[in-house]
Amino acid sequence: MNTKIIIVDDHQLFIDGVKSILQEVVDIEIIAEAQHGLQCMRLLESGMIPDLILMDIRMPVMDGIATMRMLKKEYPKIQVLALSMYDQEADVLEMMDAGASGYIIKNTGKKELVEAIRIVSQKKSYFSKDLPGNLLSKYHEGSGAVKLLTRREIDILQLMAMGRTSHEIANALSISKFTVDTHRKNIHRKLRIATNAGLIKYTLENLNRT
Repeated sequence: MNTKIIIVDDHQLFIDGVKSILQEVVDIEIIAEAQHGLQCMRLLESGMIPDLILMDIRMPVMDGIATMRMLKKEYPKIQVLALSMYDQEADVLEMMDAGASGYIIKNTGKKELVEAIRIVSQKKSYFSKDLPGNLLSKYHEGSGAVKLLTRREIDILQLMAMGRTSHEIANALSISKFTVDTHRKNIHRKLRIATNAGLIKYTLENLNRT
């Protein structure tokens, strides 16, 4: 049985390249393509259900990580193989934490791409040979999202959960309020949580268990 896939990427040239690579692979069938996560979700809602989604991380409208989280809730049986031009730890850990089954770098060759698709379609994990060797062990040491944060950022989150203001946090940690506010902005960005209330809820549900 063929593995049916949807390619989600905001660069048409890349999509065309993948299609060209896979067109001669008899057990892989590309059934649709999308330019961003929202378009992908609309395809799924229309009944276009693949076995696997080959998905870029950094896209406009809705990026790969936000899309991955929606897929995990609404279409948990669909496997996702994440793509990126980057091999940064934050990207890899966020996608893994959101539920991706695999991650490959965009400059990978045909052989590895096909191998990754076949492995992930069998509900197994596959991570690019080009990723740092200690990255997966870092993820398994604890929550992937938590591992995105520095020790200082975790300290600040925990103080926020105790109801401390930025001034009080600055005094407690012997740093400036400006430094506290900079850390808070970085925490919002890394965890993709927009509100302080959301950060406190996240802290109570996750950090206090670690």
